[in-house]
Amino acid sequence: MLSKARMRLVRSLQDGKARARLRLYVVEGDRMVRDYLEAGHPVQQLYATDDWCEALPAFDRMSAGEITRVSRAELEKLSALATPQSAIAVVALPECDLDPSQLVEGLALGLDAVRDPGNLGSLLRVAAWFGISRVVCSPDCVDPYNPKVVQATMGALLHVGVSCAPLVSVLRAAASYELPVYGTVLDGEPVYEAELDERGIILLGNEARGLSEELLSWITRRITIPPWTAAAPGKESLNVAVAAAVVCSEFRRRGRPRARCG
Repeated sequence: MLSKARMRLVRSLQDGKARARLRLYVVEGDRMVRDYLEAGHPVQQLYATDDWCEALPAFDRMSAGEITRVSRAELEKLSALATPQSAIAVVALPECDLDPSQLVEGLALGLDAVRDPGNLGSLLRVAAWFGISRVVCSPDCVDPYNPKVVQATMGALLHVGVSCAPLVSVLRAAASYELPVYGTVLDGEPVYEAELDERGIILLGNEARGLSEELLSWITRRITIPPWTAAAPGKESLNVAVAAAVVCSEFRRRGRPRARCG
């Protein structure tokens, strides 16, 4: 039975202040909730229809804390989606404090004022796809645990650690470790010709204005994705998540071969 108090709690998590205070966020959708359970990620509360609960394997139930069976009508009241599916999970926010030493090995993404939830979710999917396990968001980015961002990640948060921190302080620490900082800018060297390392920070900027001025002085290599033809109205630039995918693909192409599964 779904109580009014539980309903208020779940609905309150659509607000960033409530998420920060309660240290909780919401995961919605049959596939994504199942992914969290299959990964063994602790789920504090699970709200799902009878049919969905009956189909849930016993092993996955071990990751679910309290399971509450709800009707379709109750699920609609809990959901932030226009068309809810059959399951909603309440999950603990991970600790997001950044230890600069975590950036020493491998690649990390630094995101400067990415405001669109869909873009941030897609960027986290790109990071997960290319095995980049650390993403640092500037404080003026959209909240990584905003329901729209979580929905757009399609489960990538299971594989990527996200921190929120002033990027200048992160880049200052990177300089002390002699980490390369790659800035994606329109006037940079073509990424296909640039010297790329297997470690470092890749900076990606705001959807409208790119990287902020205060970050440009910290860049050790300016890179860009050259257009196939000259820029023209309607094709001045790439979406930030698309650009990230191209850049990350080139970094990985240059690196050591990775073992394939299956």
